[in-house]
Amino acid sequence: MSYRCGPADWIDLAVGRLEDAKRSLRERDRLRHAATGVRHVATSCDICDELRQARRCLNKALIMVAEEKEIEKDWSTK
Repeated sequence: MSYRCGPADWIDLAVGRLEDAKRSLRERDRLRHAATGVRHVATSCDICDELRQARRCLNKALIMVAEEKEIEKDWSTK
């Protein structure tokens, strides 16, 4: 079975990645606070990767929507 992702699917994937990054930040902050008693700003390569993947998903969705609008524009002018 083959499935083609549309813009909404890419946006859903991006939102999922952003939620993953948010969870990772909260967990990292919680662990650091438990270990040191001081709250720190969380940074991590994993979190950066999740945010990059979210950005790629959103870019893909935006490109797909723009391409669909161009196709609709072409059909409406004919």
